[in-house]
Amino acid sequence: MTLFGLLWVAILPPYLHPSVTLQAVNPYAVAPLHREAAIDHGAWPYPPLPLQGWGHQPLWLQPQLGWPHTATVDWDHWGATAAVAVVGQNDNTHVSSGVTQIAPLASACGGAPAAEGNNSAADFTIHVKDVPIGRVSSRQVADRIAEQIRQVVPVLETNPDRLTPSLSPEQAAAQIDGQTVFVLPEEDQDHNAAKPERPALQATHWVNNLRLAFGAPPLDSSQVQMVVKGLGETQQTISGIASWYGPYFHGRQTATGETFNQHDLTAAHKTLPFGTHLKVRNQLNGKTVVVRINDRGPYIGDRSLDLSYAAAQCLGSEHVGVIPYQATILAPGFPHAWREEVVAALP
Repeated sequence: MTLFGLLWVAILPPYLHPSVTLQAVNPYAVAPLHREAAIDHGAWPYPPLPLQGWGHQPLWLQPQLGWPHTATVDWDHWGATAAVAVVGQNDNTHVSSGVTQIAPLASACGGAPAAEGNNSAADFTIHVKDVPIGRVSSRQVADRIAEQIRQVVPVLETNPDRLTPSLSPEQAAAQIDGQTVFVLPEEDQDHNAAKPERPALQATHWVNNLRLAFGAPPLDSSQVQMVVKGLGETQQTISGIASWYGPYFHGRQTATGETFNQHDLTAAHKTLPFGTHLKVRNQLNGKTVVVRINDRGPYIGDRSLDLSYAAAQCLGSEHVGVIPYQATILAPGFPHAWREEVVAALP
């Protein structure tokens, strides 16, 4: 059988075992790879066919071979973008994180009350980590502020307790380690000619919500007001029982002649000079607030101080009504700027 097999291979027609020719392929010669070989079917035996494609990768696969194994992605950028969102007034799809937002200064701690019917469908709220930070009037403004906050998200992640308001009577802004976090445009600031410190207090409201979003405690409102108004503590203190008054007297004339506004941080005292500022401390919970004496009273029982409704809110006494207090008389002299020792003293 072995001899027979050798003889059979020797006489086998050549077209049944053609030789395979592997030729070098020029990578830039595209046309030969797709050109059909011309075969003379009249010739016998058929000539060997050059199988060029077997020895080289197809040209159109070469670019993919140079791709990196892992795509380069700026995860910090994507994280900052996802952390900050703009939500319309009628957008019900946004889910809250459950973090309690600081009450706006317009309704607590001395801000002017919002006008009734002022909530427009055109209002937009900036959310950071699902915590509402503040509201502005237009989508364009909201997007601009959101982008400002996104730029400093990495810094806020590591040092949220360094975030402070920019205490300026001209603009509501915030900063962290000298870097601007946001600036509220003129049309969205709560301006009042008689209260030049309002922009800084409005910025404080935004700052406190941002601090909460990143896990830092809010700034103490009384400390903020002292810095804004340029006040410092003296050695003079008073104490006693404090009550509060509000809706019934709202809009009426005070002893100074000005109109009583229950949303301002004011108080009535029997003898202290008008214009005196007090840092009042609720002895039951430790909360403090700065008030200005602009009225006389109270004249009921042993009470010695009558707080506005807003001041009672800041002290957490609007429900209990009457509290024991201790107050420190303040005087001008505190710097109108944040300094490291001021920030370090804040809780």
